Amino acid sequence: MTDPIKILLKVARAKHIEEKWNNQPLYLIKILPNTSKGDLGEDFIEAYATELGFNVEHKESNKGDYDKKINGKKFEIKFATEDQSGNFQFNHIRMDFKYDWLICVGCSPNDIFFEIYPKEDVVMQRAGTMVPMGKGHNADWKLTKKKSALLPISKFKEKLDNCFK
Repeated sequence: MTDPIKILLKVARAKHIEEKWNNQPLYLIKILPNTSKGDLGEDFIEAYATELGFNVEHKESNKGDYDKKINGKKFEIKFATEDQSGNFQFNHIRMDFKYDWLICVGCSPNDIFFEIYPKEDVVMQRAGTMVPMGKGHNADWKLTKKKSALLPISKFKEKLDNCFK
């Protein structure tokens, strides 16, 4: 008798192109649902910035124009995992929201990268080319960054310190 589950799994294995993630330390991150990845990114920045000595205000709700307040400044946080081409696609960036800085966190199979952009640089496309998330949409934007355009997470404290000067 034909087993549809076996057929589905066979097709899925053939489509699995993310081999670079197999048996890597951060594989658990790659397999999370996208919404969970976004929440993870926000919680990671809150925990890491706090550990580094910054004052991070915890928000009870994911609603609003920004994700975290760090040392009194409003930060929007976007999280992405590395794709097959070695890029990160930071989705649903809003230019109409009221925040001071955008933090983009990129997770590769075995390392973490980031960059922080002033909102003005996002709006003026100095952070990179922003493309609409869909035809006819002008609220949600996507920013694609090469790994080489991001910094290693070890530079996070230094870069975040510069946001308050």
